[in-house]
Amino acid sequence: MDNRTPLEKLLWKTIGEPLYYCEECLKYVSVKDVNGEVTITRHCDHKDARVIAPRKSILSGRGYAGLSIPNKAKVTFQQVAAKITGRNV
Repeated sequence: MDNRTPLEKLLWKTIGEPLYYCEECLKYVSVKDVNGEVTITRHCDHKDARVIAPRKSILSGRGYAGLSIPNKAKVTFQQVAAKITGRNV
């Protein structure tokens, strides 16, 4: 069941999916870690549904240090954009 608003659907299409969302209704889920204590805040009523956390990755033999300059720039942009928008860019 897709319970997203038209604005949320537009954001998924243009910017990307949220960093965390409900498996059942695709609504954004807020996940915060404070001193090792994880707090999950849902914007829906699906208390037992899984939280989906899609991630992108670039594989490199030596991790971030082994990336080429263009790939480092791309990864850094994606990290900054995710922090600003709360979405995978």
